[in-house]
Formats: sequence, C-alpha cells, structure tokens
Amino acid sequence: MENVQKDSLLLFPCPGCNAQLYFNPEHQKLECKYCGTQVAIDQASNQIREKSLKQQLSVTGDPDAAIEQLVHKCERCGSESVFISETPTFTCSFCNFEVVNPVAYKTRIIQPSGIIPFKVDKEQSVTIFKKWLGKGWWAPGDLKEFARQDALHGTYLPFWTYDAQTFSEWTGEGGRHYYVTVEERDSNGNTTTRQEQRTEWIYRSGTYNTTFDDLLIGGADELTQKEYESIFPFQLEELVNFDARYLSGFSADVYDISVADGYAKAEKIMEQEIYDACVDECRIDTYRNVQVSTSYENQTYKHILLPLWVCSYKYKSKQYHFLVNGQTGKIYGSKPVSTAKVVLTVIVVLIIIIVIYFLSQQQTPQQP
Repeated sequence: MENVQKDSLLLFPCPGCNAQLYFNPEHQKLECKYCGTQVAIDQASNQIREKSLKQQLSVTGDPDAAIEQLVHKCERCGSESVFISETPTFTCSFCNFEVVNPVAYKTRIIQPSGIIPFKVDKEQSVTIFKKWLGKGWWAPGDLKEFARQDALHGTYLPFWTYDAQTFSEWTGEGGRHYYVTVEERDSNGNTTTRQEQRTEWIYRSGTYNTTFDDLLIGGADELTQKEYESIFPFQLEELVNFDARYLSGFSADVYDISVADGYAKAEKIMEQEIYDACVDECRIDTYRNVQVSTSYENQTYKHILLPLWVCSYKYKSKQYHFLVNGQTGKIYGSKPVSTAKVVLTVIVVLIIIIVIYFLSQQQTPQQP
C-alpha cells in the first residue's frame, strides 16, 4: 500500500472507501472504521539486525542506519514525536498539550529496525486504568478529575537494545567466620563465658566471563529507566520488521537519548551485574575489598519501538505517570497521597490507643 503524505501526516487510505485505515490491536491488521475493510501487515522479522556499536560511534557512523523523518516538537514540554494520523491536531503523550496544525521539522534519526505492535487496545487500557484509579485509600478524592481516562494515549516509545561479551578479572578478600570462647568477669568477680564471632580474611581472585543479550534501555527522557523497567518484561521474540502502518491511530516518540548515552546506561547495568557475580564468587561467609576490571567486546545495538499506554497528569504542581505495557498489560502507576487522609488516620489511631489505655486502667484492680 502506498503511503499518502498530507499536511505533514502520513495517511493509509482504505482500498474500499478511501477513508483512513487504523491499526487494530485485536485483529493485528489495518482496519476501516466505516466499511470494515481489513488489510494485513506482513509480520516478518528478517530485517531486524544487530548493528555494530563501534561503527555507529565512529566519525562516519553507520550510513544505513539513518533516515529522514518528519518530527513534531511539543511547544510545552519539548518532547519530540512522529505522529501518523489524519487528524488535524496533535496531542503530546506526556503533557497532553494539544495544538492545531503543528509545524514539523526534518531531522535525521536512526531508523527503528523492529516494532512490537499493540496488543492491548484502548478499551482494555481504559478498563485497567479505571481499576487502578479505584484502588488505594490514600489517594485524594478528586484524583479522577486530574487523571482522566481520556488522557490515556497509545504511544510507541523508542528503546535501544544492547549486546556485549564481557571478560572480567577480580580480586578481593573472602571472609570465613569462626567462633572462639571468651571468658569475662562480672562486677561480683564471677566468671562467665560466651562465643564470639571472628573472621579469617583470605585473599581470593578469579575471572568471570558472560554475555549480555538485548539489554533494554528507554530512549525517551520523559520517563526514567526505573519507570521503564517497572513495566518490563517485553517479549522481544515477538518483534517484527518496522512498518509505519502499525503507527496508524497511535503516536510514536523519537529518541532523546542517543545511542552512545543509552550504551553508557547499559554499561552501568552490566557493571553492577558483573560486580554482583564476582562478589558471589569471592564471598565465603562474607567479603570485602572486591575490585573488578572488565573489558567489553562485540558490542552491538538495535533501535526498536515498543507499545505503551501512557497517562501523564499533574496534581498540585507535581507530575505523575500511569503506564500500561501495550503488549502484556502490566501496569505501573504513581499516585499522590492525601494529606488530609493521613492526618485523619493518625488522629483515629491515637484515639484508639487512648481508649485502649483508658479501658485497661479501668480494669486493673486497685492495690490496697
């Protein structure tokens, strides 16, 4: 199907009635809301390849990795998004700012090689959101006015995946506990004994080699890596070749975090996992002074888009996020805490404690 470019927005016309086709997560096809026509999308994955990180970070870069796309920049929060739809308005997925006829600018970005299409549709995400809003007594009573279900947007967010082979040498001291009997004299001159734990420190060293595969790093800085990880895992074996038709009816953010900065985050995660593994090898009963030296080889990366339902709202000038994994339905959400409810709870607990104390005093028999 030929993509139609109109007003800086990609259109996918229906072959039956020429209306706009939208991707339907339930049927995994493009679908016309008017005549019901469905158009299948090839779900091959043969174009998803790991690319050399060393080549990308070189001066020349990877000439096959970049394409020219139209990008919309939100005038309020600055997030950048590729948006594919026939609607004349664009709503930012993170701050809900809506503008008419946004001005697109051209930029060169690393092309996504793969995408996981939405499986959780709008109706399912709203049901999940309503259920989440109804839970938690500590949330303010007016929360629903701020976290509205119409603020929930289906968005493809950018991610980097990284692979690496690592070779580590480590040194440290393993501690073996043992016990000795210690005699002590009390104030009356009596002798007592007790068992005292001591530690024998033994120098240890070794090597640790491992391979990291598809370490996932979020590419948009509107969310933290911790927030991304809260709705992991994604089932990356379901990645298919990137096809812009999957975006029809959804928005898609471009990355703010470069491939180099993403790898720096990934390497910190690798370092921590490697250190923890070396500590486990050094430890006897305990450990200390573990030092690890690691070399990295055969680092590769790929750029992919993953589906999330996102609600971003402000309550008393503080930003909160609610996320739904668009593939698995796993959720993450942060809510404000009602100060009034906390104070009320503290008062009630104090009253209960006072009443219990008063009743216990009443029941205690008086001494003659």
